[in-house]
Amino acid sequence: MRFPDLNELRARNTLKWTRYPADALPMWVAESDFGTCPEVKQALLDAVDREAFGYPPATTGLGEALSKFSTSHYGWGPKPEHVFAVPDVVRGVWLAIEHLTRPGAPIILPTPSYMPFLEFSRVMDRETMIIDAYGGIDLDAVEDCLRRGAGSIVLVSPYNPLGFAFEREFLVELAELVARYDARIIADEIHAPLVFARRNIPVASVSDTAAAVTVTVTATSKAWNIAGLKCAQMVFSNAADAAAWERIHPLWREGVSTIGLVAAEACYRADTAFLDEQLQVLRSNRDTLAAELPALIPGLTTTIPDATFLMWLDFRDTALADRPAAQILQRCKVVLNEGLTFGPGGAGHARLNFACTPDTLTEALNRLSTAV
Repeated sequence: MRFPDLNELRARNTLKWTRYPADALPMWVAESDFGTCPEVKQALLDAVDREAFGYPPATTGLGEALSKFSTSHYGWGPKPEHVFAVPDVVRGVWLAIEHLTRPGAPIILPTPSYMPFLEFSRVMDRETMIIDAYGGIDLDAVEDCLRRGAGSIVLVSPYNPLGFAFEREFLVELAELVARYDARIIADEIHAPLVFARRNIPVASVSDTAAAVTVTVTATSKAWNIAGLKCAQMVFSNAADAAAWERIHPLWREGVSTIGLVAAEACYRADTAFLDEQLQVLRSNRDTLAAELPALIPGLTTTIPDATFLMWLDFRDTALADRPAAQILQRCKVVLNEGLTFGPGGAGHARLNFACTPDTLTEALNRLSTAV
């Protein structure tokens, strides 16, 4: 795996490297700092040579590529014809709620939550029922929301920002519960390739009931760092949902990038070496942070993630409890995500992105040693 230096990373001119001053070390938004997967880069260069800049093709190999990857990595092979491209995961989750759940039914949202999902109640004119995800999702809390009319739960699996990977038994029980109330699971599985100790368990794979009630939305944007290419995937585990998707007006479904389709298919077809090496680096970074951060900032506790490259930091018993990310930016020039932006329960916390090079991690720890 290639590790670009800071000058190369800044030259990418992406959000991570342009939002804050050049002397700040960005460890916030979920972009990674690694070199691009060679097969993906070559596929993009070939597409540029072909001048493949028109509208997306009528047919692609994306569904087949995703199905083979999912079979190999997760033991679950969705039908290629039930895979559809969509610009990004947020659009996919939104469309699934709007068109595949009961009209107007409230949404169950575990928090702390991926930030855009907190906006759904405002833009969709639906109530959001918040439940606490600390320590895991409480099925009794889910059922209470379902009794009060909720029509879906948005389940980020693996979970951002807390980093846990759900166990099969929990997913089976959740699916049975949701089915009992004629509701749906909208599963955001964007971090699925990034599970450390075992392979990911797709929600729809755990039972026939789960396949019937789950809509899966995923993408290659996190594991291969290609968010700007705009190509996520809707993965349907029953024919009725696939047919319903095709009835949605193209105005809402379209917007996928031609180049993004090329890149996503290349990700799923690439050799596993890139992902394997990335997971080794991420595991090492995670373990280093878990071992060293509490010694640098007295009172700090960390959630050691089972998956993702995101670590949830609890500053409530430190001298930085009030808006810790803002204080760390001011004192240390390290950029974290403020916990408050993840919704209820986020105060006194921050999220740290550890998808960085070893040199960057060392520099971040050196800077954080001056926080208090």
